[in-house]
Amino acid sequence: MKPMPERPESLERFDSTPQNFLASSLQKIRDLRDVHHMVKTLEEENARLKSVLQQVTGGSGERHTDEIRQLLYSKTGYLNKYRPYATSSLFANPWEPRYIVLKDHNIMYYRNERDVYRNPPRGQLALTNTYVEVEGLKRRKYWTFRVIDALGVDLIRLSTESHSEMTSWVEALEACGCGLKKSESTSSLQDMLAEAREREGGTFQRQNSGYTSDQSDVAAYNYRPEQIRSMRDRQSKVRKQPRISTGYDGAVPVHTHPKFSLLSSERVRFLDQSGMVTLTFIVLAATNARLVLENMLKYGFRFNPFTFVRMVVAPKESTNMAMLMCWPSLVVFALLGLQIEQLAASMLKWERRKQLEDEKKERAHIDQRCLMRKRATEWLVFVLNVLNASLTMWVPFHVMTATKSEPLPSFGLTMATITLWMKLVSFIHVNWSLRQLHRIDNTRRWPGESMSGSEPLAVEADDMVYPRNLTARNFAYFLVAPTLCYQLSYPRSPRFRVRWLLRRVAMLSAGLGMMLFITEQYIEPTIDNSIKPLQDMDWLVIIERVLKLSLPTLYFWMAMFYTLFELWLNVLAELTRFGDREFYKAWWNSSTLSEYWRLWNQPVHKWMLRHVYFPITGLGVHKFMAGIVVFFVSAVLHEVLVGVPLHMVRGWAFWGLMAQIPLIWLTEMLKRYFKSDRIGNAIFWISFCFLGQPVAEILYYHDF
Repeated sequence: MKPMPERPESLERFDSTPQNFLASSLQKIRDLRDVHHMVKTLEEENARLKSVLQQVTGGSGERHTDEIRQLLYSKTGYLNKYRPYATSSLFANPWEPRYIVLKDHNIMYYRNERDVYRNPPRGQLALTNTYVEVEGLKRRKYWTFRVIDALGVDLIRLSTESHSEMTSWVEALEACGCGLKKSESTSSLQDMLAEAREREGGTFQRQNSGYTSDQSDVAAYNYRPEQIRSMRDRQSKVRKQPRISTGYDGAVPVHTHPKFSLLSSERVRFLDQSGMVTLTFIVLAATNARLVLENMLKYGFRFNPFTFVRMVVAPKESTNMAMLMCWPSLVVFALLGLQIEQLAASMLKWERRKQLEDEKKERAHIDQRCLMRKRATEWLVFVLNVLNASLTMWVPFHVMTATKSEPLPSFGLTMATITLWMKLVSFIHVNWSLRQLHRIDNTRRWPGESMSGSEPLAVEADDMVYPRNLTARNFAYFLVAPTLCYQLSYPRSPRFRVRWLLRRVAMLSAGLGMMLFITEQYIEPTIDNSIKPLQDMDWLVIIERVLKLSLPTLYFWMAMFYTLFELWLNVLAELTRFGDREFYKAWWNSSTLSEYWRLWNQPVHKWMLRHVYFPITGLGVHKFMAGIVVFFVSAVLHEVLVGVPLHMVRGWAFWGLMAQIPLIWLTEMLKRYFKSDRIGNAIFWISFCFLGQPVAEILYYHDF
């Protein structure tokens, strides 16, 4: 469960305090400033075009012709840019879409079209003394061409899936001052494109389906233009002379121009590292295969799926009935939560009726009477909700503790209890907010309601307003939907996919089996062997046990992430046709721990923001203190999730979460100091996966 103190745009609609209104106003001002910048840029471009037009109409000459030619051949659009260093994954696509701008004898590229008016280009290249070379079809998909310098060094490689679009871009580059690189068999652009077109046919045999960026020449030396022309002329004259073997070929030079070594800093970033990535995966596979064989030879085959089934379906006889009765009790508490909110809606109608009676009878102190009735209603609803939510947590936890139930079924019940409690808190908070808003203006459509302008897209409810949402059907959908945040309506997927669901269920079963296999075959024996060194305080052996445990713990954690967030939540989303399925973001690229907590668990992150962080900051509390409160709530829930099934509260999970606060400060400081994201990313992986979790597992197992 992850806290995150950064505000998503989707929650702007819930702002009701002056501070939040000021923040949204500042955001709108920044947006208007961006629009003003775009308008100013367009006005400057328009003035320049008018100036050129006046020059053309006022005279003639080569200067005007070149200017018109430049304007005519300026070109923009999306192309695929080749990244020779994109080797972070074996399946990484080296082609990334970029918005290309060809203008003023320069080629620039941006992440998207919007960045042209907001951000500087991600890369810029002057086309002076450069050449364009058509490479043809690559990977049977990309029509590729590249810009090279006078020495043949690649400066940028671009591609498109359309042959005609490639032709237009090559012509535009040639017109903007980029020379045409001609091969021996071609003499013009049309010949080169025709030759590339022929390669698409069946007679063309591709020698290599990959794409290699061969930087065999130097790009770092700064030659003067006359030196480049002299070297190019000399090389062209040599190429024109036919090669005749005289028997005295020992005099032929083999060192023709300066070159850096392949792994030097000047060239290494341009190299294709796919071979090294392949080697890394092979080494990892061989290393893990050796560990698997070593484990099998030492402990035998320990995995038994029937043990898992027995612990889930048939726990100890003394706890079986009590544990089973806890599940229907959760349903009862959920229904009580709905009844309490329906009672609150009825009392709101009673308040309005009494207010109308007071106005008709022209009684004195009407506002004071309305305020007293409002306070009585809210205090009564508050007390009932607190009692119901507290019993929701206390009853299952008391049963598990009193009966000493087995850890595995207790963990499942604890997870379900915490999930229901968080859903009830969200349901109570949202309906309380809507009651306050409807007391202000009962005729207005407030945020989240139908026809309010801020309702979700692709919803099925036609007219969902408070208190029409307080129905058993609406509440039941919220309970089974893969979200912790209540709202009146949700975006829905267009259809139900049966075959897709069956595949995910099969993958879910395989993922659960893998998690069980890693636990029984690797984690349990390693922890068993860690107890004696921990009792003897043998630090060297303890460190060795932690490092040995870190690898299976990492595998278990990754399998748990994929099984829970990608498979289980998507299965629930498909069954309920829940549309918003962004259950996580790219947390593995986190450069700081705070970024990890923002990206890791989106359902809990949004719940923490909406029902803990924003209400606290709305009271005037500083953001830093509100973030500490968020971490405190998360730490308590983590400790309950671990401590209750194990029937002990040691605080290891609690203090592990609270220790994230100084680590967040450390990673933020190192990121600013080294100006690199990799430092924080390395600290995140080491502290979280290779030290934190293995140590916590050993400590809890030792106490258990």
